[in-house]
Amino acid sequence: MKFIGELKENRYPNCKSFSDKLTNLDIENNIDIACSPKTIQRDIKILKEQFNAPISFDYEKNGFYLKHHGWNFYHPIYSESEMMTSVLGAKIAEDILPEPLKSNIRTAVDYKLATNNPDFLDKTEIRSFFTSFSEGNIKVSPQIFGSLFEAWKNHNTVEISYETPTKELSVRKIDPYIITSYKGTWYTKAWCHLRNSIRLFAVHRIKQINITEFTFEVDESVITNFNKNDPFDFTFENVENIELLFTKEISHYIIERCNLNNYTYKINNDGSLLVHIKSAPKYNILCWILCEGNNAKILKPQSLIDDIKIHAAKILEQYL
Repeated sequence: MKFIGELKENRYPNCKSFSDKLTNLDIENNIDIACSPKTIQRDIKILKEQFNAPISFDYEKNGFYLKHHGWNFYHPIYSESEMMTSVLGAKIAEDILPEPLKSNIRTAVDYKLATNNPDFLDKTEIRSFFTSFSEGNIKVSPQIFGSLFEAWKNHNTVEISYETPTKELSVRKIDPYIITSYKGTWYTKAWCHLRNSIRLFAVHRIKQINITEFTFEVDESVITNFNKNDPFDFTFENVENIELLFTKEISHYIIERCNLNNYTYKINNDGSLLVHIKSAPKYNILCWILCEGNNAKILKPQSLIDDIKIHAAKILEQYL
């Protein structure tokens, strides 16, 4: 099932890479799923011979793919863990995703529940599983989001009427490469035909949308280099090798934020926290430090210290 999921999502797995992925899943989650590349090879043979899977190999991308996506692998029953994952996924969707995706996911899970009777529902109160979409959720039009989602799914260019923060309207054609949420707002990172470059569009500012008959090829480099933790990173100047010091009072929740690839931290003897960041947009770091007030301090680089002094002085002037 996991291998077919990789094929369906055009991830181009090969026997070695997929075996490594299963091994990592086994180590991280202790789910006893690791196996050798030869096992994957045998599974592919079974899928092709017994289930007529249209699997082929792309030598350029060094991985397997489906020659057409009309093929389906019919899994006869769902295990309890699969059902639990589906039900919780639908619950998260209700808290986070806009319409119509939210209802579509809920309907799909309801269909599964209608044909399966998992025991966990007898004792588990699903409503007690909560998720939080940070900093609020700006509502988007179901029709706008639904059309954008269809265009993203099918690689169709869309023509949009877009409202800027100053209420100016412009009509432009865009190719929606990525759909993402950031701090409660949904965006699409797209190729803008008007500007002839990549732009980030807030979905709630799209006032009209029409799916055109024109299709596009996704620029893989945009997806590969996309930073889901900060979709604006292409806009702001980046700063390298940042060191921040946080007081003991807030160190516990700052540590949670440090679970990112370019963050490392050290707890000092007095309980304060020293954080090192390889690279980050200057704007984001300044906002973070100003938000934490005297519980946070920039140690380096000096250029960032100078910037925070300027901002702090300007803030102080407003209250004198």
